[in-house]
Amino acid sequence: MYDTILVPTDGRPNTERAIGEAIELASVHDATLHALYVINSAEIAPGVSFDDLEPIGESAVEYVAEQAAAAGVDGVETSVQHGLRHQAILDYAEAHGVDLIVIGRARGVDRFFRKSVSKQVAEEASVPVLVVE
Repeated sequence: MYDTILVPTDGRPNTERAIGEAIELASVHDATLHALYVINSAEIAPGVSFDDLEPIGESAVEYVAEQAAAAGVDGVETSVQHGLRHQAILDYAEAHGVDLIVIGRARGVDRFFRKSVSKQVAEEASVPVLVVE
């Protein structure tokens, strides 16, 4: 049913359940799993550069790849992109023929201070989106 599954990660705990769900679905469907980290240029703090954030993104997607490999998922692709989070996720999904996006939803106070990326993705995606809390 699914050949290509995308799991965006920000390296925070709220994505952990989404990562697990995406890995399980990739395993069941023998799908390729794509792990994506988006560096949002609009949210970079003064004194912080893209170079500072690249290793964080690489670490986050490598974590997904390691978890997937441990679960027996062979096909994993990782990417660190720059842009507005929700748009970069949608663009990546379209460019890579993604069949399903599995995304975590922020909990607690984070959801009051930021626009909900998961909500924006779910509303605008042309493919199914599984929002995991």
